[in-house]
Amino acid sequence: MGQSPEDVFLRIGSSCLWVSADLHADPKLYLFSDPDQLFSSPQCEIIKDQKKIKVGRVRLEIGGKARRIYLKRYNVFSRRYQLGSLFFPSAASRSWVGAKILLGAGFHTGRPIAAVEHRSRGVLAKSFYLSEEIPGGKTVDVYWSEELIPISGSEGFHRRRIFLKDLAILFRSLHERNIYHNDLKDANIIVASDDTRPDRFFYLLDLEGIRKYRVLNRRRRIKNLVQLNRTMGTLLRASEKLYWLKVYLGKVFFNRRERRKWIKRVLEESARRDLRSLRKG
Repeated sequence: MGQSPEDVFLRIGSSCLWVSADLHADPKLYLFSDPDQLFSSPQCEIIKDQKKIKVGRVRLEIGGKARRIYLKRYNVFSRRYQLGSLFFPSAASRSWVGAKILLGAGFHTGRPIAAVEHRSRGVLAKSFYLSEEIPGGKTVDVYWSEELIPISGSEGFHRRRIFLKDLAILFRSLHERNIYHNDLKDANIIVASDDTRPDRFFYLLDLEGIRKYRVLNRRRRIKNLVQLNRTMGTLLRASEKLYWLKVYLGKVFFNRRERRKWIKRVLEESARRDLRSLRKG
């Protein structure tokens, strides 16, 4: 895995760690070598516990500062996944790289604390990604429903339009920088704002699928638009979706033929994926 000058790579027992440079000398670093110790702590709140991943949140004093830490454990859930780990990096290390890609390009995510791998003879046993909590954050769909929909009149219309514009600019900026997130749905985009910070920021989650390409093709761009359309898009009026697309496409939107192509592709792919999900269900 690639390292930035701010990273420190360590081996503690059977663990490989990538950790922020300002934390590598902390006496509590031993806890990072096997974060299952943190999961078993009475102070750890389990948020999700599934076959593939386990997510928890714990308060920890590290680097001389009390921090709320999110723990994500990636389980080795199949023999095929285990064998593939001989040739591919772990999800935790990919998340670490994804965070560096985002932060290096000026985007936001929870501050990366550490990535941890446990391997035996090269075969992955488990991996973990640790990051700081994003304070005061809500997913974009919750923010839209709770903070914006209740506002009536022209003020509500104006604030919802600003929000859609900001969200479209986020997608456009990612794609202009050839950055691709393979699961860019509403639940993986956090809106953070509070009384002490007038600006609103979007933070991205689930970073293991982030890649930076030399050129980001239209198929991947369409996929991201479909992911948002199938999630948050269910909360929007047709006019609001069209406005979002207008901001995202920029000048291309005013080319009638190109606009129709984009709309057709998004709608067709959304319908195809909805049907596939229905069949699985």
